Amino acid sequence: MSTTGCSQPASGKVRFTSIVPACYAGRWPHVHVEVHPDEASITDAGNAIATSQVALPRDVCEAVYAQPGYESSVSNLADVSLSGDNVFGDDGGALQLATVTGDVTAGYTVALSVGVDTATEPGAGGGPGPGGGGRPPN
Repeated sequence: MSTTGCSQPASGKVRFTSIVPACYAGRWPHVHVEVHPDEASITDAGNAIATSQVALPRDVCEAVYAQPGYESSVSNLADVSLSGDNVFGDDGGALQLATVTGDVTAGYTVALSVGVDTATEPGAGGGPGPGGGGRPPN
């Protein structure tokens, strides 16, 4: 997944443009998020002060996966659940499930408020987040 237009206004909000990720075997559709203390540190995951994943709602995924190019995601989504996911399963995605507005034609806005302790030392919350449970698509 590629991102464009990353910015971090003084309010602490971050906005970026991307595609909806495919659903691969064994994992609920999600987007990875890393928070770094400054722009210079983003080239090394070990500098992250927070790492998480944002789960996407099923109805949004179903609408997107009905579009050409997502054919394998339809069956992969049918085989997973938020409660059975190895990352979101502990609370069924309650704390990491995004709110989504929009539609497949005009695009979606995905929102999730995430608390970050900015006093965290780089590396303490960094590195790759929980993973496994399936191979990401090429």
